Amino acid sequence: MENIMRNLYDVIVNNNDTISDFEFDTSNYYQSEDGDIVTYLSIDNGYTRAYVFKGQGKDLKSALEEAVTTYREKMHINFNPISVKLDIVTEVFPVLRKKKKSRINIRKDEIKYRRGEDGLMLFNDFSAAFLPEEIEAYQMIQKRLLQPTNVFNAFEKHLLLDQQNTMKKLLISQFVTVNKFRTESWYVNETEYFPLFRGYRTYDKLTRKDLRETIKLTRNNYFKQAVSSSGKFAYIYDPRNNNVPAKYNILRHAGTTYSMLETYELMPNDGLMRAIERSIKYLLTKVKTTKINGVKAQVIVEKDAAKLGGNGLAIVALAKYTQITGDKQYLPLMQSMATWMGELQDETGKFSIHKQIFSTGKDSGFVSHYYPGEAILALCRLYQIDKNEKWLDLAENEANYLINVRDVKANVRTIAHDHWLLYALNDLYRERPKEMYLKHSFFIAKAILRIQRLNPKKYPKERLGSFDSHSNAPSTPTACRVEGLGAAFRLAYDHGYTEEANLYKKAMKEAIKFQLQMHLKPESVMYFENKRLALGAVHANLTNYEL
Repeated sequence: MENIMRNLYDVIVNNNDTISDFEFDTSNYYQSEDGDIVTYLSIDNGYTRAYVFKGQGKDLKSALEEAVTTYREKMHINFNPISVKLDIVTEVFPVLRKKKKSRINIRKDEIKYRRGEDGLMLFNDFSAAFLPEEIEAYQMIQKRLLQPTNVFNAFEKHLLLDQQNTMKKLLISQFVTVNKFRTESWYVNETEYFPLFRGYRTYDKLTRKDLRETIKLTRNNYFKQAVSSSGKFAYIYDPRNNNVPAKYNILRHAGTTYSMLETYELMPNDGLMRAIERSIKYLLTKVKTTKINGVKAQVIVEKDAAKLGGNGLAIVALAKYTQITGDKQYLPLMQSMATWMGELQDETGKFSIHKQIFSTGKDSGFVSHYYPGEAILALCRLYQIDKNEKWLDLAENEANYLINVRDVKANVRTIAHDHWLLYALNDLYRERPKEMYLKHSFFIAKAILRIQRLNPKKYPKERLGSFDSHSNAPSTPTACRVEGLGAAFRLAYDHGYTEEANLYKKAMKEAIKFQLQMHLKPESVMYFENKRLALGAVHANLTNYEL
């Protein structure tokens, strides 16, 4: 199949004359009443939504030739394609399969479908049919009902706007004949070829090259595009409708800035640093001065709340910026924010307030399981810059409380999978090497490993590597656990715990392979309008495309 796809690329992208002869067994693919197989070529220029061209024929070559001929006849000469996706229809069945019913009332009949697997064919032929990825990209089904207007929005890219009768039937009729279909698909661009599943490439193996290319794609696209001129992130983004809700979280702003800084540390890039500096500038607009126990300090304030985790993650981000650039302009601010954190500690060593109402100074009563780990990490990172031992003392106070009091009765089923605490204990152990820090890290890591989905007989292939904490296998909790295991791996590896290090590394590789299914690469953004903002992002889970 690779030779066929590369030849197809040459014909479409390089404008070679003809499709070469080849043998291809069509017996496992859908055939029409006339014995034709049905193909779709999605042709992408990297900027607009992909154009889609149908081809039918007695064999694959003739079907492809029909699609290529249509492309050449109808596309503008200034359209410059860069990649091609081929879909071959494998089966067709009624939209209401259990009822064996194709004619539906679009206002009432609910459509259940497999996201990323089921395409839609209107009016009992393939003149108006839309690929599985298009169903999602155009939101053709919402709340289980067909959305005729959204279906119509795809007509332009299928060059169907001249089909007046088809448009009229779709937009005016209450009853429409609809079938579902499935395909097998492949993708090719200048350097890559691979089969697709649900519009994504899959990873049987994981290589250093895979990881670096993934990070580079995010660096060059999503990280730069997601930060506005004011420095605020597109915190939540739905690439299907270009919607960015007003909801925001300054802690995750700081955490994302830290991730961008780690990316810059690995792969320096001027454009990325400019985005980072915009992000830091926005973070600093949330800094306010307060007094606590008679001591002047600074805090990150959002919605009249100063949070332990807010100061913690702000320091983590600013410390990484300082370490990478050598620029110490933010050191006094970090020290002031750490001072506020220190004043929150009580006689037991714990941070007694996690969320303080800024305007009144009162404790909100809210307690986070993750803020303490963020705070410990912040104090360790600040110590790495100014070498003030009091930050390590504060970090130890909280770590000792967490291990000896809060978590003392926890077991592998109940201990929180706290990735920030794993980060923190990795740093703290290197400065204050107490065995309990090592043991607690391995304890949390063991709990994480216990719930990883690894059995192919028990779980679908696409869920392997995820963790059995959520039924829908979301990407973010998986990423958090991988971060934590990464810290545990470094701790184990650097201190001679080879067996534990190997276990953590193996688990990380499987989890990353799972995550990469949701990493938006060129083939998975073909049908989106704003590709640059989506490219390199990771969507919520296998069937939720929110970024």
